Amino acid sequence: MPRLRGWASRSQREVMMLRKLAGLTLGVFALILVFGTDARSADFSGTSFTCLQYTNGLGDQSTGRMQSNLARLWIHGYLAGYYKGQGKLEWSADPADAKVFDDLIALYCSSSPQSTILNMALLGIAKAPHKLPEVAFGDYAPSTYTCGQHLDAKNGTAAAANKADLAEMWAFAFIQGFKNVSQPDTQIGLENKSTVINVILGNKVCGANRDKPMMDYAAMVAEKVKMK
Repeated sequence: MPRLRGWASRSQREVMMLRKLAGLTLGVFALILVFGTDARSADFSGTSFTCLQYTNGLGDQSTGRMQSNLARLWIHGYLAGYYKGQGKLEWSADPADAKVFDDLIALYCSSSPQSTILNMALLGIAKAPHKLPEVAFGDYAPSTYTCGQHLDAKNGTAAAANKADLAEMWAFAFIQGFKNVSQPDTQIGLENKSTVINVILGNKVCGANRDKPMMDYAAMVAEKVKMK
């Protein structure tokens, strides 16, 4: 596995004491607003996007709505990786669990608006295991989304290629979460994303195992990749 450049060490910051927010419900974050080809997932990073930006983008007319959608997807991938690294990942098709997921983001982000979504997820939600929605967006279900589906999507229509881009953003967030189980101060620089994804999609990995879930190989890469 290659050694990655630019893995920064994050200074320890405790999230401010979380206060109970009585009656706060966001409801299931509806991804009816389909990610378009301008989703710009390639340069989205949970290491810099803040809870305040996420909250401000929730309004239907907000110019930041697309970025908040991406943030929600990034958090989903991050927590999946973190729980996978702990051996506690559990998927759910129950809308009630999807609502809990969205309410947790709202709760922790409201308590610490200046935190990045990475810090919020790591120091807040990830402290206890929670079932994650089995569908991350649209029809993308990470546990069953195969290498073959992904490779075909990358060479398909614009909409299919955009879905592949979003799946790669999710996978990169997954690896960040997985690594933070054993190395909580580590951040993976965005400049390493293409290297990591290319390893997952390589001829000896996804390319040779089209029927296997891409997430399984994201976990394998997360386990084996070394820091410089």
